[in-house]
Amino acid sequence: MANITEIAKELGIAPSTVSRALKKPELVSLDTRHKVLQMAEKLGYLQKLRDDATAATATNLIGVIVADLTNSFSNQIVKAVHDTLENSGYSAIVGCNYEQSSIENRLLKQWASLNLKGLIIMPTARFSKTINSVEANYPIVLVDRNSEDLSFDSVIEDNRYGASQAIDHLRELGHDRIVFITGARRVYTFNERCLGVESTNQASTNSSSVQIEEIDAESYDELFIGAFEKTNILMMKNKALRPTAIVGANNAITAGILYALNLKDFKLPTDVSVVSYGDSDWCRFYPTPITSMCQPVDEMGREAASILLERIKGKQGDPEKICLKSMLLRRASSSEIQM
Repeated sequence: MANITEIAKELGIAPSTVSRALKKPELVSLDTRHKVLQMAEKLGYLQKLRDDATAATATNLIGVIVADLTNSFSNQIVKAVHDTLENSGYSAIVGCNYEQSSIENRLLKQWASLNLKGLIIMPTARFSKTINSVEANYPIVLVDRNSEDLSFDSVIEDNRYGASQAIDHLRELGHDRIVFITGARRVYTFNERCLGVESTNQASTNSSSVQIEEIDAESYDELFIGAFEKTNILMMKNKALRPTAIVGANNAITAGILYALNLKDFKLPTDVSVVSYGDSDWCRFYPTPITSMCQPVDEMGREAASILLERIKGKQGDPEKICLKSMLLRRASSSEIQM
């Protein structure tokens, strides 16, 4: 197969001149470029370039963008999607937006040349604007978050239901001083969980409402530190005023809560009950196993990938909107209120 050196030899010019004629034509004369292209076509070099370009773009590649790869939740989504795609002969390229639309936009523009077959995304709050600014001629499935502004397939969890289940569980145990620590409500999942808490407040006959404490943060580390600080402040109160139960709105927040309680030597559940929204592996193996809302993470990832594969095959119809339920796993960190 011809190469640049052979083309140069046939024309009696330097290989570097051939290279410039093919890659940076503005650096050579029109006559030289014309001669190089004619010889490259004659020797089959241009056809080789075309074949290589076709092979490079004819991929079964799916884009997957999640919120935060330092969080085990995102990792589980990626694994479930990857396994489902791999079984169908597709591969995944993974990116992370860290809840920032600018990163999300940059990723999609960088991937434009990859000829993606589809996209599965955990979108930021501004995704509807991001997607309109890039050329995305492939099916898209939203996972973990929905967008009322976009008519895409989506697979989410009923966050309001999950949050209300956690609060109802603690109220059934006699707790009336409950604090729900959440991340920034501009994040879809945090806002939905807060709405679930607020709905239980409205429906409750108990005069005491669940207190929502918002951390203006989105990343794992900031949520962890914010929860640690909030918990320290809450537990500094007089015993008659401090919470008898605390709910962490995700695993990073719960980790911060537990770190603060452990440093101050508060015992679970004697001094305070704790519930985690999200069942990380460590929740089961913590010295006092943590009561958790177990999210259907694997199912969300599998469903999102399956829907996308059907769209790639040509399935038509209205967007699918799948909403899954979480399940309360009762463990030793929550008990009846200690008098």
